[in-house]
Amino acid sequence: MRAKSLSDRPFAVVLLFSALVSAELTCSLESGMIYVAISILYEQYGDPVGVGWLLTAFTLTAAASAAVAGRLGDLYGRRRVMIVMLLIACSGSLLSALHSELEWIIAGRAIQGVSMAILPLGFGILREHVDNRHLGLGVSVIGATYTVGGGVGVVIGGLVVDNWYWQGLFFISAGLAAFSILFVLACIPPSKVVARQKHVDVLGGVLFAPAVALILYGLVEGAQAAWAPRLLGLIATGMVVLAIWTVYELRHPNPLIDVRLLGRKQVGLANLNIFAISLGPLLGPAIYLPFLQQPVWTGIGFGITATMAAVVKIPANILASVAALGSGAASKRVPVRTIMIVSACGNIAGWLGLALWPGNFWFCVTMIVFLIVPLGSVLLVLTPSLVMGAVPEDRTSEATGLTQVVRAFGKAVGLQMIALGFASAQVSNADGSVTFPAADAYITVFAACAALCAISLVLVISLPRPTRASAGNT
Repeated sequence: MRAKSLSDRPFAVVLLFSALVSAELTCSLESGMIYVAISILYEQYGDPVGVGWLLTAFTLTAAASAAVAGRLGDLYGRRRVMIVMLLIACSGSLLSALHSELEWIIAGRAIQGVSMAILPLGFGILREHVDNRHLGLGVSVIGATYTVGGGVGVVIGGLVVDNWYWQGLFFISAGLAAFSILFVLACIPPSKVVARQKHVDVLGGVLFAPAVALILYGLVEGAQAAWAPRLLGLIATGMVVLAIWTVYELRHPNPLIDVRLLGRKQVGLANLNIFAISLGPLLGPAIYLPFLQQPVWTGIGFGITATMAAVVKIPANILASVAALGSGAASKRVPVRTIMIVSACGNIAGWLGLALWPGNFWFCVTMIVFLIVPLGSVLLVLTPSLVMGAVPEDRTSEATGLTQVVRAFGKAVGLQMIALGFASAQVSNADGSVTFPAADAYITVFAACAALCAISLVLVISLPRPTRASAGNT
C-alpha cells in the first residue's frame, strides 16, 4: 500500500510539503494579486461592472470546481488531478496575459478559478502519504501558505503594477503554475487510483457545478442590480437544480459527491461553523478596513489612509500565519475541539470590543488582531482537520472541497448582509455629496458578527468530545 510510505523518510516529507506549498501559492497568488490592479482597470476600461467580473468569474469557477475536482482526485489520483488543475490554471493565466480585450481577460480569470481545487487535493495528498506524526504539521503549513500567499500576492501585485504593466501579474502566475507542475511531478509520489471509468457519477458533476454557479452569481450580483427579477430567477433555478442534484446523489450507489457525509455529526457541525463565520466574521477586511479609513467627521473611524490600513493589518496577518502553524502543532497534544472553543471566544471578544469601544485607535487595532488570528487557524487548519478525521481516506479531497463550497455560499450571503447593515444608518457631509455608514451602522455590523461568533462557539462546543489527543482529532 502506497499510503503513508513517506512517514519514515523525513527528507521526502519535506520535499512533499515544499511541492504542496508551491502549488498552494499558485492558488493564493492568483486569487489575491488582481485586487491591486482594480483601480487601474476602472480607468483603462471605464466599465466597473465588467472589471468586477474579474473577481466574480474566479469566485464562481472556484466554488463550482473545488468539490468536483476534489472527488475526481480521490477517484483517479490526487497528484494527477492537481497537475491537471495547475495546467488549466496556467492556460487561464496565459489567456489573460496575452489578450487586451476585457472579455478574454475575464475568461482567463474564470479558468484560473479551478486552482482553488488545489487546497482540498493537497489535504488528500497529505493524508494519503504521511501519518499523524506529520499530518497536523502538513495541514498547518498549507493553511499558513494560503494566508501568507494572499499577503505576498498583494505586495507582488503592487510592485508589478507600479513598475511594469498590470497584465504582467498573469505572466507571474502562469510561471509559478508551470514551476509547480514540475515540482509536484518530482516530489509527490503518484496517488492510488480507486475507480474505474464505468463507475463514475458523471451526472452528479454535471448538475452540481452549474447549480452552485447560478446561486452564487445571483447572490454576488443581486445587490448591485437591485435584486432584478432575472437574478432572482437564476437563484431559484440554481436552487431547484441543487435540490434535484441532492436527491439524485442520495439515491446513487456511488455518488460523485456524497451528501451523506454532511450527516455525520462532526462533518456537519464543522461545515455549519464555517457557514456561520463566513456570513460575517470571515469577511472582516470588508468591515474593519473601511472603518479604520472612515473620516473622523462621520462620528466613527480614524481617517487613516488605505496604505496605513494595510500596514496595520500586516502584523495580524503574520500572527495569523504563526497561529495556523501553531494550531497544527498544538493539535497533537490538545484536542482540536478545545482549540476551536478558545478561538471562538477570541473572536467574540474582538467583535464585542469593536462594538462597545470603537473610539480608541490602538484598542481597535488590538481587537482586529483578536479577529484575524483565530480565524486563520480555525478556517485553514482546524476545520480541515475535523473533516479529515471524520471521513474515509478515499473521500478526503471531496469532503474538504465541499467545505470550500459552503464557505463560498456563506461569503456571498454575508456580503449582502454587510451591505444591508451599512445601509441601515448613514451620514452625509454638509452638502450631501458624500455619504458614509453612520456609527450605528458599524456598531450593528460589529454586534452581528459577535452574535455569529457566539453561534460558532455553540457549534464547536457541540462537537463530539475526543477520545484521545492526536492530529486531526476533535
